[in-house]
This record gives sequence, C-alpha cells and structure tokens, in this order.
Amino acid sequence: MTGPSVASERELGRVEFGPDDLRHVREVVRTIVVERLPDRADNAVLAVHEVAVNSIVHGGGHGVLRIDETADSIVFTVEDEDGTGSVPQLRAVDGEATSGRGLLIAQRLADRLTIETQPTRTRVRVHLSLAS
Repeated sequence: MTGPSVASERELGRVEFGPDDLRHVREVVRTIVVERLPDRADNAVLAVHEVAVNSIVHGGGHGVLRIDETADSIVFTVEDEDGTGSVPQLRAVDGEATSGRGLLIAQRLADRLTIETQPTRTRVRVHLSLAS
C-alpha cells in the first residue's frame, strides 16, 4: 500500500502489522519518538496504537505504519485496505460505551489528525510537532 507522501519527508520507519504485532508497533513508535520528543513518547505510542487497532478491527485485519519526519513534525501514517467500507469518524462516545474512542484519543494526543478515505483504502495520519 502506498499513497501520497507528506511534503519534504524523511522516512524513519515502516511496519506492516496485524493483530499479533501491536507490541512491535508500540516499540518502534517509542524508539523513534523518544529520540526526538521524549516528553511526548507516551502520547505518541498511545495515539498510534489506537489508530493501529482501528486498522485491524475495521480495515481488513492488518495495516501498514509509516513514520516520517518533516521539517516541523513527525508523522505516523496508518494505512489499510478498508475491510468494512465505512468512513472513520471522530464522534463523541456515550460514557457507557466499551469501544469507539480510538480516533478521539488519537486526536487529543496529537497536534493534528487527518483521515483520508477511498472506496478500498483508509489512511489516518497522526502529526506531532517538533517545535518546542
């Protein structure tokens, strides 16, 4: 799966993942972020984990994480072949709900969250600013 690149980027890592690979995804994210934004490593790990879980649950059971560095951000792109045909949406969740918070959590932990959908593909980007 490939798609448009983030402007002026340098790829820092790439992980193809499925349900058994979430620990590896978290480890890769932590390793990369702790070098650049040590105070935000926990937030980055949680945000990307939530998006990756959504990719597994709603995107055909697997996905690809690409981590890029731009002049001003680290960008985590999670892409999958959308298995459900549904469009991911940020929405308020009932306090009693046991799921449905992943994108909202990612959005709150990131500086920016973008979602791109096509009929058979979904791409979610978690942006963390490198500015102090």
